[in-house]
Amino acid sequence: MPRHLALAVLIFSLVSAGAWAQPPGVQPIEPDRPDVTNGTHIVDVGLLQLEFGAVVGRPVPTERTFGSPLTARVGLLDWIEARVGVDGLTIDTVNGTRTAGFGNLALGAKLRLWASPGGVPVLSILPTINLPTSSTGLGSGLADYTLGMLTGTDVGRHGHVDVNYGVGSIGTAQGSHFVQHLVSASVSAAVSDNWNPYAEVFWFSRQDLDAGPLTAVDVGAIYELGSRFALDGGVQVGVAGRAPDLAIFGGLSVIVGDVLGGHGANARERRSRDQARRTARGSTK
Repeated sequence: MPRHLALAVLIFSLVSAGAWAQPPGVQPIEPDRPDVTNGTHIVDVGLLQLEFGAVVGRPVPTERTFGSPLTARVGLLDWIEARVGVDGLTIDTVNGTRTAGFGNLALGAKLRLWASPGGVPVLSILPTINLPTSSTGLGSGLADYTLGMLTGTDVGRHGHVDVNYGVGSIGTAQGSHFVQHLVSASVSAAVSDNWNPYAEVFWFSRQDLDAGPLTAVDVGAIYELGSRFALDGGVQVGVAGRAPDLAIFGGLSVIVGDVLGGHGANARERRSRDQARRTARGSTK
């Protein structure tokens, strides 16, 4: 069984094992999809958050693409989460020739470096290793190494801005690596209790060894279904350089539940309730 399929089986085994219990008092879901820019938020300790998606693209008039990425995020401590991502099924059609298979595997972690007095991360980093597990032959066959710096702030009562800078060592089919830079900014607004529309612009220094810089914009929205589910969708358009002409995407994010047993959010909630009961009993004596 390919490694990415084994990972998917493991994730859904955790789900079927009863991890769907939602701990009381957990913060509302904050997905890192669908835009390129990642927020500073770290998944609560012990919780497993899954982020599914599908994207259909037209990089150039003669090419059509499809991807189905999946990311699993687990809160380990208050200041760190572990992440595993797979490209899922990928399809690339060029001049009528179709190539399909499963994509690469990415391993990473988001670490909080600095938080506001209220505990909300102001600066986080996101190191990631992208492993060449693709069965399609579309990748370079080499690992990619990236490091992202993430920051963000609220603007007024309902607005929020996230800004990312990333640098990476990207593998090529020629057996070498090149340096890639990324700058992105995403502006969102909580227009209701559920709707969060956003607009984003991002710039890559290059995505291939012989390619130049590219700039693209995308707009979309996230719709929260309670504190545990979120739907998203949007459109991306290239505006400069060798950016893909058009992409349309959508997805689902879900907080599955507490997967760390006595060490996660459920355990903290139980300890808090026990402490409150002991305090109440003590006050009646």
